[in-house]
Amino acid sequence: MERWKLKAVEFITGLTLLQKPNPSVIRYYPQKTSITMPEEAYFRRSAPEKHGISSLRLIDMILELEDEDRAKLHNMLVIKDGEIICECSAPGYSPNIFHLSHSMSKTVTGMAIGFLVDEGRLSINTYLTDLFPEYKTRDKRFKNITVKHLLTMSTGVMFSEAGSVTEENWTEAFFASKLAFNPGSMFAYNSMNSYILAKIVTRISGMSLVNFLTPRLFAPLHISNFFWEKGPEGVEKGGWGLFLSAESWAKLGYMMLNKGVFENRRILSRAWVEDSVKMHGNAPDKAGDYNYGYQLWVSRTGDDFLFNGMLGQNVWICPKNNIVVVINSENNELMQKSPALAIIKSYLNTDTFENRILPFHNADLLRGYEMHFFKRRHWVKAKKPLRGLAYRLGLKYPKPFDTEWLKVLGTYTFVKNNHSILPLFIRLMQNNFTGGIESVRIEKRHESLFFTSCEGGICYKFEVGLYEFKTTVLNINGEKYLVKAIGEAIEDEERNPIFKIELVFPEMPNSRRIKLNFNGKGRLVMRLSEIPDQKLAEPLVESLYVSNPTFAFAISLLEKRIGDKFILRKLESMFAPSLIGANTDSNEYAEIIESESLKLDEEQQSTKGISSAIMKLTKDNDDNWR
Repeated sequence: MERWKLKAVEFITGLTLLQKPNPSVIRYYPQKTSITMPEEAYFRRSAPEKHGISSLRLIDMILELEDEDRAKLHNMLVIKDGEIICECSAPGYSPNIFHLSHSMSKTVTGMAIGFLVDEGRLSINTYLTDLFPEYKTRDKRFKNITVKHLLTMSTGVMFSEAGSVTEENWTEAFFASKLAFNPGSMFAYNSMNSYILAKIVTRISGMSLVNFLTPRLFAPLHISNFFWEKGPEGVEKGGWGLFLSAESWAKLGYMMLNKGVFENRRILSRAWVEDSVKMHGNAPDKAGDYNYGYQLWVSRTGDDFLFNGMLGQNVWICPKNNIVVVINSENNELMQKSPALAIIKSYLNTDTFENRILPFHNADLLRGYEMHFFKRRHWVKAKKPLRGLAYRLGLKYPKPFDTEWLKVLGTYTFVKNNHSILPLFIRLMQNNFTGGIESVRIEKRHESLFFTSCEGGICYKFEVGLYEFKTTVLNINGEKYLVKAIGEAIEDEERNPIFKIELVFPEMPNSRRIKLNFNGKGRLVMRLSEIPDQKLAEPLVESLYVSNPTFAFAISLLEKRIGDKFILRKLESMFAPSLIGANTDSNEYAEIIESESLKLDEEQQSTKGISSAIMKLTKDNDDNWR
């Protein structure tokens, strides 16, 4: 068994069963070390009617998106004929700050390969072993892998993105991996193919991927607000980790729409663009409505193509209507099968735009819907300030502290856990574990509310807005996160107080919800949830079963004794845990902590045995197979 597969078993059992404060099996290093910078708008705003599209059509599209529970959008830009005809952002977000794109990064890496080909420095038929002769391979078929196989996701290499959190030497593990099929014979999506493409760019150019792309792509497109995370080998991840704003993605989409031209300047060769958007790999139907080109998706039935990243990041290009649409989201999507994208295509991928054409000035009606985009979907409702005489005179109106929050102020401690205010999905992607929440403090300063979470001996404080989002930059283990927080005090059906805090990470496709129930006797129930949520757990665990049959065998034996899908249930509880805290000033403090400690001890006794059994069965079964 490859080392990364065994370490994956160790990681998943440490995270879910043993609930280690730090379940990581590789060294930690900061990856998101930059915060977004302000970015000027580029595209000109225009009335949809100028381009033959009714504002009412776009309003209907917005309303349908808001009614679709599975669509949780952050930003949406619609570009028609080079001008913005619709621009929306949910509260807390902006199309002009950078946002993690996940696998949309692959398309930019593919462009970098295109530059090397256009400059005569690389052929897509070059063999991978000729580019990296120093790496040893175990599978004889490796010698047949070409750059084109990397571009088209047809290498057959089994070392995948799942190994990125269990292995530090990505390139060595890639070359040491087994192949699932002969190169070029099948399609199998694997982000490590894209990472190796990034390595190729750095090897041939002698510079980082970002430095190579800046004069060729970013600068000509006036893209200055970007950041690309690097892997443990010091190379940009290639297949993920790129932060770009929605408007920057719109520029890239518009350049590809125009066959590689931007502002009348040739960026990529027409031949490369046209070859990129041809079908080179047959993707399975369950992945969505697209097959695969060069690091992007191409329609099975039309001329449209797609840059796509998990959790709902998309740039959709529709040549027949000269349209580019960019959406950033926090959806439960791993591939490009997207309800939001389906809605957008139903309105904009038509053969005709016959609709209710309004006079141009009625485009102001559309502006109103854009300004309130997704507001009714927000979990926390902002408190409305009293607008008295001062407000009517044009002066500032007071925003006093919400006295309901006085009931929950204080410091609360928790027994050992491995949770964080940072969403689990972000921690998994960046290997960023804080050691668990030890205590939280809720305090009032003047008319402001502050929340502090102490994790692994370090305290992270942010302001919670009561009337609007308040912004904080958190540095968590060297990773920098822009955070916007808003809170609300309400009552349940039995008039018990409930306190809600919504954390938006404007640069990330993830958000955090905190729900606090306080019984008035020192006991606090803190329920954490996140979006995307535990629905992502099932395909992630299933992918581990597929890539690691010995782990699947061990789990199947244990499930016969302790219940079906117990690992999945444990992982789901990691996405939405409930923690019991005790107020340090309460008379019941010691009793509450003792009770929770006993529960924890009982749980750990049972899970330690299960974890040991899984590791033993996995190793023994692997030895037998050898």
